[in-house]
Amino acid sequence: MSLGPISVVGLGYVGLPLALEFAKAGLKVFGIEQNPDKVEKVNRGESYIEDVDSKELKGAVLSGGLTAFTEFYPVKDSNSMVICVPTPLTLHKEPDISYIVNVTNEISKFLKRGQLIILESTTYPGTTEEVVLPILEKSGLKAGVDFYLAFSPERVDPGNKKFTTKDIPKVVGGINQESTELAGKLYSHITDKVYPVSSPKVAEMTKLLENIFRLVNISFVNELALLCQRMNIDIWEVISGASTKPYGFMPFYPGPGLGGHCIIGEEMVLVKNCDRSYVLSLKELFEKETKDNDVFRFGDLEYISPENLFINSIDPSIREQSLKPITHLFKRNYSGKLIKITTNDNRTLTVTDKHPMLKIVGDRLEAVEAEDLKTNDLLPIFLGGISENSSEIRGISIDLIKELDESWNDRVRVKLKNGSWRDYKDIIYSFYYKENRYDYIRGDYIPLGLMKKIDAEVNIDHKDLILLTGRGPSLTVFPAVINIDEDLARFIGYYLSEGCATKEGDNYRIRITINRDELELYEDIKAILQGINIKCSEYLSPFYKSRTIRINSPLLGWLLIERLNCGRNSYSMKIPEELMSAGHNIKKSIIMGLFRGDGDAYVRQGKRKYIKNGKNYAHNDNSLTVGFFTINNTLLHQILYLLQEMGIHPSIKKGKNRILVTGYDQLLQISEWFLDEKRRKVEKYLNGINRKTEKRFRSKIPSVVVKKIEVIEGNNVPVYSLEVADTHTFAVGKGVYVHNCIPIDPFYLSWKAKEYDFDVRFIELAGEINDNMPKYIVQLVMEGLNKDKKAVNGSKILVIGIAYKPNIADPRESPALKIIPELERLGGEVEYYDPYIKEIKIEEKLYKSCSFSEEKVKDSDCTLIITDHDNIDYFLIFKNAKRIVDTRNALRRRGIEIDKRVERL
Repeated sequence: MSLGPISVVGLGYVGLPLALEFAKAGLKVFGIEQNPDKVEKVNRGESYIEDVDSKELKGAVLSGGLTAFTEFYPVKDSNSMVICVPTPLTLHKEPDISYIVNVTNEISKFLKRGQLIILESTTYPGTTEEVVLPILEKSGLKAGVDFYLAFSPERVDPGNKKFTTKDIPKVVGGINQESTELAGKLYSHITDKVYPVSSPKVAEMTKLLENIFRLVNISFVNELALLCQRMNIDIWEVISGASTKPYGFMPFYPGPGLGGHCIIGEEMVLVKNCDRSYVLSLKELFEKETKDNDVFRFGDLEYISPENLFINSIDPSIREQSLKPITHLFKRNYSGKLIKITTNDNRTLTVTDKHPMLKIVGDRLEAVEAEDLKTNDLLPIFLGGISENSSEIRGISIDLIKELDESWNDRVRVKLKNGSWRDYKDIIYSFYYKENRYDYIRGDYIPLGLMKKIDAEVNIDHKDLILLTGRGPSLTVFPAVINIDEDLARFIGYYLSEGCATKEGDNYRIRITINRDELELYEDIKAILQGINIKCSEYLSPFYKSRTIRINSPLLGWLLIERLNCGRNSYSMKIPEELMSAGHNIKKSIIMGLFRGDGDAYVRQGKRKYIKNGKNYAHNDNSLTVGFFTINNTLLHQILYLLQEMGIHPSIKKGKNRILVTGYDQLLQISEWFLDEKRRKVEKYLNGINRKTEKRFRSKIPSVVVKKIEVIEGNNVPVYSLEVADTHTFAVGKGVYVHNCIPIDPFYLSWKAKEYDFDVRFIELAGEINDNMPKYIVQLVMEGLNKDKKAVNGSKILVIGIAYKPNIADPRESPALKIIPELERLGGEVEYYDPYIKEIKIEEKLYKSCSFSEEKVKDSDCTLIITDHDNIDYFLIFKNAKRIVDTRNALRRRGIEIDKRVERL
């Protein structure tokens, strides 16, 4: 059987080197990759992988040995297929094998007799037989008879020149003997050693053992290094001595940390608990939850396990939206490519390049890495969830007697709506002994403080009480129990859009400024205030066409500012969290107030002239755009989420915080929201409708279209994600649904072990140990400087090497990203030199590699070696440095006899 041509699916750091080796071996290779930019580069012979030489790649392409495609149709002309797609873990530490599933589904469409399929993606034991095999057999062909299937783990070590694809033995395990033999025969073209095992599960477990072995041993030697330091023992000498044993030992070396995707912290989410809904950034959410929950760490990852916290989610299998509990919140620092996605309605979302996005394909949802998204792809969005016909009116009742603090005890007087305090004279006198106590009986009021004392004795329903503040012309009345019904919710909307609050003495004065001609709006505001016995005055500006409604009610000010936390001006206004979680009619009333206050309506009618293809046209036009602008990002997202909850799909004005609503069906739904001139414009539009239209999506799932994709470099950027029970998806930003992930290979086994009721505690303990190493390095610097009678504060510290491993230009996961900021927080003046990385951004600060010279080393109080690149003059460092902290044993490994100036792990 001929094993070529070959299709290699996924041209990343595993797939592209593999495809090139097969092509160099004389086999015809089809590379299949979803990212069109990568496909174009491959077909031009341009490598984007460090381990792939562009000259060799171009030679393979020009000879016809390797051709890249974005489509799967070359599979039908292939005799063998190798799957090399990413398999991240979800933040719940469950394997996300959606890439494998999607690719296998595509392959099954072209599957024919005699083909060989090999999976290389790292995954849990059983994936090949339990997931891939059943999908392929849906084609009607029988595995092991009509086609052949095997697993062979990838063993790529980026930047390793000694062990490349052709130098590393391949482990292969097929579903039967013939599958194993064919897979071995295929790999024998590119490697001298093929090791067959009895099954795919054995091969899958082999890969996990390799990864876990490294994790556990590095953590073990790191912990041993800490102990040796305390015992004044040289850990490097210990390892060197143990390495002389010719059997039963393999050396691992300590280091500042262990190398190991997500969403930027500025992106917003809507989360809910039992009685409140919060719209806040991922950064704010994480910080908020840290106040009530323990923060755990694994490696560089911080995570929280919140309780009673829910988020909008979509089930990828049945495409239904629902609220799902958040089981974990995650935070880590990230350096690398960020992808900024802009949609056709001007929503934006910025994620890491490998973050799994949800893409709509037909009627299905598929996971795809952010960097592989293309323009015109469809992304699912949150829309709907509450019936428009709902009659639910779930308001909020606030008992001021219970909630006003002690500062109001003497400022507020309590009066009965019906009856007299004279009937409670004995009780009042038993609690109040001062001479003026009869004044309360005569005036028929008592101070709030006294009311709180006698509350249990008089047993009066607080709804039968009213509260008084001020006297004479300043007298104000307020209900002791205020119900936020639809009218008051609408007033709150008016305040959020057109109001402000100023502190005058101990109280807040509320002002609402509207257009002088908005008489219907003015009358509605007055009617709502009169309904709760609040007086107001007005001021007509002689300079502007405005009317200011002035409300001098201290308790209304307390309600809006202190109790509901509505904000005091346009920069701080937001819908109260309680009202964001209220019934549909309450939320609708708030939105109505907002749009009546600060919304706008633009109607266009008549002939619209335009030129198309050189010809003049004139068409009848009847269109309406309703908008709302706010400079407040939180308020913008609150309104956006509420509109989408009501089934309204707004768009965003490009480059502005302006929400736009268009389309007959949507405008009809909100037509009752407006008064005065805005109402007349809406009616004019509706009366001019000849043909009714509805909002249309390009799929059955509510969606937006990717319009633009930008790549941004991120350096040590805090990124966040969260894990959602069951579905592992959530709505983020302006309501775009995404998946969640965390790529830590050893946890594939942790997840699989749960099926067997087995707890792999050793793997989790290993991560905790490695997390502490950067802190220990900072401690070594402190101790070294102390020996010179210096503190970190004010000392010049030169860091040598910031890449995560020697001789490469990749800073991601480097311990330097944690060590440098910590040294600076202690007052150190830090510079770095790295011949491979000219500049890097850490915690929003840009660092540039300094010059490396004898003078630079001499001028530094401490030289800290984090990454031991081979092209650095360590003899120069040793000769000129005042104090050295060598975390990699770089000096001794180069034959330098160190002295007391050197601190080592």
